[in-house]
Amino acid sequence: MGKRAIRYAVVDAFAAEPFKGNPAAVCLLEEEGASAAMDDRWMQSVAAEFNLSETAFLARDSSGGAGAAPRFHLRWFTPVTEVDLCGHATLASAHFLFTTVLPEHGKLEFMTRSGILTAKKVPAPGSTGVPGEEQGKLFIELDFPMIGFLDCNQMPSIPETLNGAPIVSVHKSATDGDLIVELSSGKEVVNILPSIDEIKNLACRGLIVTGPAPAGSGYDFFTRFFCPKFGIDEDPVTGSIHCVLAPYWGRKLGKQKLTAFQASPRGGTLYLQLDDANQRVQIQGEALTVMDGTLLA
Repeated sequence: MGKRAIRYAVVDAFAAEPFKGNPAAVCLLEEEGASAAMDDRWMQSVAAEFNLSETAFLARDSSGGAGAAPRFHLRWFTPVTEVDLCGHATLASAHFLFTTVLPEHGKLEFMTRSGILTAKKVPAPGSTGVPGEEQGKLFIELDFPMIGFLDCNQMPSIPETLNGAPIVSVHKSATDGDLIVELSSGKEVVNILPSIDEIKNLACRGLIVTGPAPAGSGYDFFTRFFCPKFGIDEDPVTGSIHCVLAPYWGRKLGKQKLTAFQASPRGGTLYLQLDDANQRVQIQGEALTVMDGTLLA
């Protein structure tokens, strides 16, 4: 394969300022079919080189009819493996396309291993303004599949991680089997001290620790997510786990709209809305580009 120049950007997703939220690398493979030419090993090597929780690869698809929203193939890689669904790297990809490649468009479609996902410009939460023009901010809404959850009767053995915090309940995601451990308060979620070796030994992909947000905080619930088996000790902000957390907390709190805070050291805010009729979750957030350049491949 000859050398070619590939545009990339590093985008902080679910962040209102640089170096917050979750950084994702976005690589634009300009030609249709380029993602097939760039084999899986190459993409995995690039993701390992960036060494961020996710690297996204985009390639334009021209199969849509006249007037259809622009469509892109989208794949996501952690430093060690490809994943089926990623929220923050999808938000980062949409932000990159809306601000750099297709600023005149208000909606995008992504062809992924989890089906067709959409992203569109929306007004800032709580406003009635024009999408993308609220105080210069660009808010994006992702349309993702809703994920169910199951009861889990076996309490996980993570005493070092929980540091004495009592467990309210344990569930698991119906698709990837992530454990969902609810604690009695968001403060306990913030204060846990993760033992990565302990979490690696769990019989699941990853560990979601969540709890109700403090009164007056403006949030409905706090969460942290640990996935060392996929090369991510603690993910700063994880859009995809909110596909199960939104219905989980929506049912507990009797709400269709929720505001979530992922309480990692970087932190990030997600605005969620349940679409029970279509079994979808709308996830809103903002992002900003902190780096761009050219990848030689």
